[in-house]
Amino acid sequence: MTSYTHTILHMKESSERSLSVKQTVSWQTSSPMILTADGAVRLDMEGLEYELHAKDSILIRSNIAVIIQSLSSVPVAIYTVTFEQFTLASNAQNELIYKVNHDDLPDNGELVKGSALLFSYIKQIKTSQSVQEQAKWLEEIMQIFQHQSQPFSENVHYSIEMILQYLDEHYDQKLTRKDLAHKMGFHESYFSTFFKQSMGMSVTDYIAQIRIDEAKKRLLQTDDQIQIIARQVGYTDSLYFSRKFRQKTGRSPSQFRMNRKPERIAAFQFAGSLIALGIQPVCMDQETFLHSDMFKEQLANSLVIDEHTPDDVFKSLQLDLVIIPNYFYSKPALIKRLERIVPVLVLRYGGGHAVTEVLSLGRLLGREKEAKDWVKRFELLTQKARNSLSSFRKKGETAAIYEMRGHDKVYIWSYQARGARYLYETLGLKPPKAILDEVLLPNQHMVIPLERLGEYEADHMFFIVGVQHGWYQQMDKRMEESDVLRQLPAVKNGTFYPVKLEEFRFDEGERAIYLMDRFVCRLSQTAHPTIVHM
Repeated sequence: MTSYTHTILHMKESSERSLSVKQTVSWQTSSPMILTADGAVRLDMEGLEYELHAKDSILIRSNIAVIIQSLSSVPVAIYTVTFEQFTLASNAQNELIYKVNHDDLPDNGELVKGSALLFSYIKQIKTSQSVQEQAKWLEEIMQIFQHQSQPFSENVHYSIEMILQYLDEHYDQKLTRKDLAHKMGFHESYFSTFFKQSMGMSVTDYIAQIRIDEAKKRLLQTDDQIQIIARQVGYTDSLYFSRKFRQKTGRSPSQFRMNRKPERIAAFQFAGSLIALGIQPVCMDQETFLHSDMFKEQLANSLVIDEHTPDDVFKSLQLDLVIIPNYFYSKPALIKRLERIVPVLVLRYGGGHAVTEVLSLGRLLGREKEAKDWVKRFELLTQKARNSLSSFRKKGETAAIYEMRGHDKVYIWSYQARGARYLYETLGLKPPKAILDEVLLPNQHMVIPLERLGEYEADHMFFIVGVQHGWYQQMDKRMEESDVLRQLPAVKNGTFYPVKLEEFRFDEGERAIYLMDRFVCRLSQTAHPTIVHM
């Protein structure tokens, strides 16, 4: 892939097959595979079920038993690409030696939903093409897959991450495609192609998008004149800014400003912060709903939506505002479609403290008092939680958060995800030295093979696994089958705590209080030498 200088992708086979109505086929992968379909199918991979709809794509690791069944009332076409990835093992004199290496591939079962671009690339790569052409197509496929399968804060191509960070910090300045390409070390034409393939829009459109979105925040939070806001976000001509704003949003800046205290809000993310402000979303996307078990009462009347929900449904809800995280910039068609129906507010997601986010959202939504009241409650509960763990901290025992993905990967999280900030910073708990040195101090997540977990073990281990694909339910079985897990001292001492991804996935707003309560609950109980499910 282009993001790794010493990595080579080599296609082994591309194939197309047709499944008749309700037909089931099975096979065993010998190498990594990307699979996509033009209709609905169900995959069973070693007891875990995945449902794909048209133009969804999935990565399957090597040595995985796959059963696939058509769910469609018409024949379904299945497209697969099998490949190998090699990395440079040694660079001896006059000789380069490469070895098979799958470490940085996406996890087994990683999904990219509804990407027409990825679907078309998988269909187009052919065994009849030259090796160079195949490698180019594979690079394009893997770049899009690795970018779209994760939000910005988790796993983004380094060059894109660098570019987006620069644009976020300098959007108010004069920016040209030529200057950006030069600054980032790209040839201008390649830079344009690379950016559009990665983000789904041109760099010019992206700059316009973030400028308009920053202007929206100023319109909601201040009484500044339109021409002042235009200059603040990078437009010297306020009339041009107003035309661009209307073109992007279907509304003038003044019309958007009238929506200062929205009541009926759709949430593509941020449910925890909205609840902290006393707001029950009218509707939320399916991903947010699946990871909001702790809010069942507050969200009982919220409608579940997704990017395929028809326009008529959105219109019928009479929404005042849609809130979307900035990683949805990779879905410009969705943002454009929603803008035609209801005002849209794009917010940065991930990496910040719950208090900062709630205060910021409170200012944007006209609920500053509610935000300040919640912050007082958060601080009170935080102090209470710290006091309850004072004896635990005196013992000097370590605690850490891990996440199991696929069959053989463990993620160790830094401060920006999975409640890690609140375990280590807010509650003041001590991490293992290896995690402190390699994860927390550089403030970057780490991915390790399961076999190395012992190098990063803690006295108390919060081990995140997903319910959706069956991992949580199979945890006891996995413990029995894994020598690595079974031999951990935390397992033997009863201080190994499997927890649900669906509860720990997000940690914004009210969720932070919930997660701290879970930490305190487990660490305050008497340990038993058995696996304890939360």
